[in-house]
Amino acid sequence: MNEESPAFRRVSVNERTPRSALRSARIERGWSQARAAAELRALALRRGGPDASAASLKTQLSRWENGHAVPEPEYRALLAELYGRAPDELGLLPAREQEGPSGPERLRASLAAAAAADVGVVELWSEQLAVVRRLDDELGAAGAGGSVQALVDQLEHTLCHALTARRRAPVAEVLAEAAVLAGHQALDRGDPERAWRHHVTAGAAARQAPSPTAAARALAGQAAVLHDIGSNGAAVELLEQGDLGGSSSALVRLAAARGVAHAAAGDAPAAGRALDDAEHVLSSTRFDLVRRHDEPGIELADLHRWRGHALVTLRDPAAVTPLEDALAAGPRSVRHRAALHADLALALTDLGRGDEAFEHARTARQLATRIGSLRITARLSRSQL
Repeated sequence: MNEESPAFRRVSVNERTPRSALRSARIERGWSQARAAAELRALALRRGGPDASAASLKTQLSRWENGHAVPEPEYRALLAELYGRAPDELGLLPAREQEGPSGPERLRASLAAAAAADVGVVELWSEQLAVVRRLDDELGAAGAGGSVQALVDQLEHTLCHALTARRRAPVAEVLAEAAVLAGHQALDRGDPERAWRHHVTAGAAARQAPSPTAAARALAGQAAVLHDIGSNGAAVELLEQGDLGGSSSALVRLAAARGVAHAAAGDAPAAGRALDDAEHVLSSTRFDLVRRHDEPGIELADLHRWRGHALVTLRDPAAVTPLEDALAAGPRSVRHRAALHADLALALTDLGRGDEAFEHARTARQLATRIGSLRITARLSRSQL
């Protein structure tokens, strides 16, 4: 492949911007340019993408990192998947598309595309979300970050240009779910600002859907971001204002999030009452909590996980039992498994069971590395585990 091929389009001087983010992503993986080129080629072959030689890709990668060329969309997507980051996070988007249509033509095209997003198209997006959710369960942001961000971008663009509530509502429902997932991934990567924006997007979309369950997840996500930056009082205030109507699923999630928030703020009685409320709703209401878009239902194991985390935060030795119960249930998400092992490491340390704590901390680090979760490894480091 030569420099004039489509995947190696030259850019003008005005478009040249430093590609330090792309270089940093490679260095964070500990890869040389040759290793990155080999990984990129292998990924392209698995995805049925362009078949360039490793040597050619090494040359291209160097030019992309130095800002001497901008990858074409197929390589932007592959690089995003390779590094588990969105194209804009990697500095891959060109400053302008010289060959693109004029402003009015772009708007007309966007409006037409949104109008064409019928029930069948939305169902395809739902299926795509189900796939990336399963990828996230196993690989987290490291393996699904680029795909999730691309879906969020597409849905946001469509929602922005949909003209009627009838068109907007189904798109908004899928966007709400996808943006919550993107928020979790951003928090894993240690980017609370991006995580916050994703959850705000999710909340706004959930209100348009309307979807109380997605709105509850978005609020809980915002509260988690506030915990991470030390604004525990703000998290309590945010969740106490949440009024999501009579959806049992939403009530369970919101009550559990309030319990965790009160624990982070040091209010053990309020935390216990909120988590008891969540358990009461779950145990006394007969309803199907398996959500659309392949969203897992709420189970007793989830309540054990939330309660155990709250008790760990409060330094309560009773945390071990619910955490072990939650882990024994076999959570399908690696993110949840890693968090449970981290919580158990902290709880067992407080009980003086150092050997067991070490094993859980080691497992938590291994799982966190697998999904690219800087959040969990940082938490263990702060606790000197």
